[in-house]
Amino acid sequence: MYIARLSNELLSLAVSEFFSIAVSEGFSYRVHKKIDEFVFFESGEELVKLLTTRSALLIEIGKVVDVLAEDDNIYEAVRTYINNTGDAFSCVDVDSIRGFGREIAHSLQKTVSAMGVRWGECRRRIKIALLAGLAIIYEVLYRRRRVKFYSREPHHRPCYRPGTMKPVLARVLVNIARVSSRRRDHLLDPFCGVGGIAIEACDMGLQVTCTDIDRKMINGAKINGVSYGCESLVEFIEADSLYNIFRGRFFNAIVTDPPYGIQTVPRSQNLSNLIERFIYNSYEILKEDGHMVFAIPIHLEDYVDRTLYTLNLGILEKHLNRVHGSLTRVVYVVKVN
Repeated sequence: MYIARLSNELLSLAVSEFFSIAVSEGFSYRVHKKIDEFVFFESGEELVKLLTTRSALLIEIGKVVDVLAEDDNIYEAVRTYINNTGDAFSCVDVDSIRGFGREIAHSLQKTVSAMGVRWGECRRRIKIALLAGLAIIYEVLYRRRRVKFYSREPHHRPCYRPGTMKPVLARVLVNIARVSSRRRDHLLDPFCGVGGIAIEACDMGLQVTCTDIDRKMINGAKINGVSYGCESLVEFIEADSLYNIFRGRFFNAIVTDPPYGIQTVPRSQNLSNLIERFIYNSYEILKEDGHMVFAIPIHLEDYVDRTLYTLNLGILEKHLNRVHGSLTRVVYVVKVN
């Protein structure tokens, strides 16, 4: 059995991303249980590999060794497992999740440290996670590196625009749109700015159409796209997204971060009208069973709900995302039936 540890900072989005990746590619899996940020599941190795390459909010993935009460003989369980593997180059790390079992973790770490080698030198990594009276023991197969998104951070791109969505969240939005890399699904970002969402979608092997009304933004998106090797997968079009330039149900998904601020909303529109027109246009060009994923300021939530209801569009999920003290946004996942 496998175990996935998800980011607790954006847990609802992390859970959605985990299941969306599996569903989008049609992999079979079975979830046994979910304990806080940990998901216990059975699947083939192909899905595990896909999760490690596509997911933004997967912290670790591993093979379950045991789940014990924190007052059980945890040391003996770990020692027995290492002896059975016959690998002398094993190391053990103890993690107190949000302070659970902190004293036990401190004592246990001293004990198990003598069992193996330093974390950076070992071939087999064993993790003991203490949470709510439990000791979850697993062998780590994958651990997200801090530098995974470093080169794609907004300030490292050739063209930078303040307020651009960070690559972690951009990637999550693409993933929860249930798009398939294996089918090379086609995604539209109608407010693409300098191409942050397009870059993440391209990195997953998806086809992308990237439009924006601002010529400077489109030129910047093209430069960024070339910088990250996306020329063959991303099309850049200067266009007003409020006027539908596409004919027919063309896209598998629409993923975007509409403009919110006074400086970014076109002068001829207010934000409510812009979002409404975006939703109506998306409805016209999404394929059947396609998804739209977008974020709006929380004060527009009721208005957006009514607009979606008018079109009989199903709201699959809503997630709160606090950006800063004065801005909390709602991330929508909507399905076109």
